Amino acid sequence: MLAALFLSSAKAASATSLYAAVLLSACGMDTERTELPASRKAAAQQARPGRAVRPAAPAATRIVRLTNDSLAGQPFGEEPTVPELLASGAKVVARRPYKNLHEAGQIDTILLVRHQGNVFEFYRAPEKDLLRDATITNFQPAYGRRLRTRLESACRSAAPTTDKVRIGDTERTNYVSVIYQSGRLSAVHVEPYLD
Repeated sequence: MLAALFLSSAKAASATSLYAAVLLSACGMDTERTELPASRKAAAQQARPGRAVRPAAPAATRIVRLTNDSLAGQPFGEEPTVPELLASGAKVVARRPYKNLHEAGQIDTILLVRHQGNVFEFYRAPEKDLLRDATITNFQPAYGRRLRTRLESACRSAAPTTDKVRIGDTERTNYVSVIYQSGRLSAVHVEPYLD
């Protein structure tokens, strides 16, 4: 009985496949394209003199991936804190409540802080502020100079031949993305892991 069931299902599958093939071939006949003669193509192109020519696609971005536990885990060396940033002229531009995943009923805060063109996002809990994300484009502040110094030594071999360097730690939890323009450090995105 089981053999009969398999045989009948195989016949049904084969009939369905044949039916689908016939339908697809019939549909394909209606979608045939006719090609314009070469003289009509040239005339059509000349009739649109203001049409812009599409530029060639830019060369593919070169990305180098490195593993460096100390740099991915502590890219600034000594990490900037909210009080230090505020004392040096930073502004809190946004505050957002955030439900604590580990303490029932506790609401923490996400702070967005801007300092001299750089943007920091901190997770503020009652006991401490944790860096959640940072985008650095100005390397003049002390934390920017420390970051640039640490990155230059780690990325020295990759910098002249690449556009981006992605540095991660062994566990693949912390990341630092480095962007170069014309061989010079342009921007850094720090993505520490927070639970």
